[in-house]
Amino acid sequence: MTSPERIETPDTSGAPERTGAQVRGIIAAALGPSAPPDIGLDDELHALGIDSLTILEIVVRVEQECGIKIGDSEIFEAPLKRVGDLVKLVTAHVENS
Repeated sequence: MTSPERIETPDTSGAPERTGAQVRGIIAAALGPSAPPDIGLDDELHALGIDSLTILEIVVRVEQECGIKIGDSEIFEAPLKRVGDLVKLVTAHVENS
């Protein structure tokens, strides 16, 4: 008698923290040499030098690296003031994918 096949479920513990670190890394890469050494969740996107064009560049990289799709209208309708706001949006898409 064989035992039933065991289905592995993905380990999502720590997923929000990993997603947050990934998003902050993408932001730092987009900013290049002008990126601060530490990007925090409370940092304001505008204060970091992120404009609407840069946010689109960041979102495209996030979509590619996280395997998600965030609609353009959702980006501009979401209240993206801080890094944490973007992380929250991305995390919601990662958890629902």
